[in-house]
Amino acid sequence: MVRIVAALVAVTVLSACSGADFASRNAPFEILPSDGTAASPPAVAVAVPAEPQTAVPPEQPLPTQARSPYTISGYSVSVPEKLKVSEANLYYPVTDIVWRGDPYGNRKRQIIEIFQESISRATPGIDGPRPVTLAIELKRFHSITEKTRYTIGGMHSISFYVTVTDAETGEVLIDRRKVKADLEAFGGQRALAADRQGLGMKERIQRHLARVLAVELSHPGGWAAAGALRKSGIDQI
Repeated sequence: MVRIVAALVAVTVLSACSGADFASRNAPFEILPSDGTAASPPAVAVAVPAEPQTAVPPEQPLPTQARSPYTISGYSVSVPEKLKVSEANLYYPVTDIVWRGDPYGNRKRQIIEIFQESISRATPGIDGPRPVTLAIELKRFHSITEKTRYTIGGMHSISFYVTVTDAETGEVLIDRRKVKADLEAFGGQRALAADRQGLGMKERIQRHLARVLAVELSHPGGWAAAGALRKSGIDQI
């Protein structure tokens, strides 16, 4: 009798456990109120960190400089056919031309337009008595890719040759002088902050090249010789 009673008790306990497990596995995931509508989940407060404020250097005017002896009566900008363009989204494509500041298209034409805009901005400060023609031949325009811009940033590596010719006599006044006009390329949050302030990389490069050309045609030795001016911050925006 004792063994029979013990067996009946064990069967009863196991049945209760099995029923509890079944009920647990089939329980609804939300509690339904009496009116049949789904209950709203309890509100949870989530702390969202404030977006970091990234400082971007303010725009600065063209530097005080010696008056240029020239006035630009005409100009040309050329990009040699031999220069290679890369659209590879790498940190540093090994090529001559990298440019992503305009929609996908003819990169060489886009770079010519950048120089044209920069010349037009520099021209008002180049108002000397001698009319000249300015010829620019691109050597390198290696900006940064999307991958680089949205991570570490880098350098806009820009170099070109400048030839200045007397517009009346044809005398060559500056004979294919090489100009190295590199500019820091913002990355990450700093690049995004600059974009919000209207200082995307195209605008920054155009402003920078306008300064370079103004100095190039106003100072003996050009941009390379104007080290004191560069240290004053004119190429930092």
